[in-house]
Amino acid sequence: MEQLKEEMFKMKVEIKDLTKQYRKKIVLNNVNLVIPKGKITVILGPSGSGKTTLLRLIAGLLHPTSGEIFFNKTNVTNIPANKRNIAMVFQNYPLFPHMTVKENLKFPLESKKDGKIFRTNVYSKDEIEKKVNDISSLLHIEEHMDKYPSQLSGGEKQRVAIGRELIRDPDIFLLDEPLSNIDARLRYEMRSWIRKLHEMLEKTMIYVTHDQSEAMALGDWIVLLDEGKIVQVGTPDELYYDPHTRFVAQFIGNYPMNFLPFVLDKQSCYIDGERRELISGKTCKTIQSKGIPRGTIGFRAETIREFNQNKPLERDVIKLECIIEDVEKVLDQQILTVIYSGIQLFYVTKTKKKFSKKDSIIIILHHDNIYIFDENLCKID
Repeated sequence: MEQLKEEMFKMKVEIKDLTKQYRKKIVLNNVNLVIPKGKITVILGPSGSGKTTLLRLIAGLLHPTSGEIFFNKTNVTNIPANKRNIAMVFQNYPLFPHMTVKENLKFPLESKKDGKIFRTNVYSKDEIEKKVNDISSLLHIEEHMDKYPSQLSGGEKQRVAIGRELIRDPDIFLLDEPLSNIDARLRYEMRSWIRKLHEMLEKTMIYVTHDQSEAMALGDWIVLLDEGKIVQVGTPDELYYDPHTRFVAQFIGNYPMNFLPFVLDKQSCYIDGERRELISGKTCKTIQSKGIPRGTIGFRAETIREFNQNKPLERDVIKLECIIEDVEKVLDQQILTVIYSGIQLFYVTKTKKKFSKKDSIIIILHHDNIYIFDENLCKID
């Protein structure tokens, strides 16, 4: 296993001014990106954002309309996919159903030929046997070597599919929503397994998903795409705690971020709903200092607190009186849908208190948990 790890070569991917266009539709628009070597970089975004197209361009399965792709310092833009030494794992397991696990693992090595007319095997039988044993030990699939794919679970099939790519000693691992076809509990186990595998191999991995929870759990870096453009790049914590735009704030998080419109009127700040609620303290001072006439304040559902009339009200908070529209209990959490001034908000709490529809509830928002966005939907500091 140590020898296999030492053979791995870390690869950086650099993308310069990359555009992919189909007739009049621009799928990727002037993308510039550096994917660090030896890390898991997750390409995240909603359907149609261009994430799979970007992965296929890196793999060489598509050719860009313009722009360049570099593996370390090598320009691979015009190098075909079979010459890039990449591995690609899809959500469907590309295993040969008539071959055992062992035969599936052997196939990439046995089919690799050399010489002028490609009749010479690159690997000897002993070399193939050793690599297969190393891979099966690494992936913990030794007990399944004589089984056929139809006898394996979804997670076992995916491990074999990864093993069949890994045995070729690729420079870069590309994974296109590989966990989409397995159930939720197994997805959790496979996420943990992929991270452990990466820690052992230290290979550059690029992982595509539309599931932000998966991205947050797996990624060292996250590249968030929207409509063919990079919206923000950073660590999971950076995207969660420091979203640059409303889109990022809304897309990242287990629950949608809440937003309330505000207006700055004669140096006073108000929530601009069916009724005007005065915003005071640090939140208003920030809005005033930036001179923003209109915008929105955002706050996450899990940062809301219920007002306790037996405790003094803290400084720099916004107090809102709402009506409960719906209550949903998920394990130890209660997810409340509340209405404030005609605007729907979500509030998540772990309190054991019972709530009922149409009840009145007063919630408080602390300044430290509030994000301020201008009219262009960009966050201000």
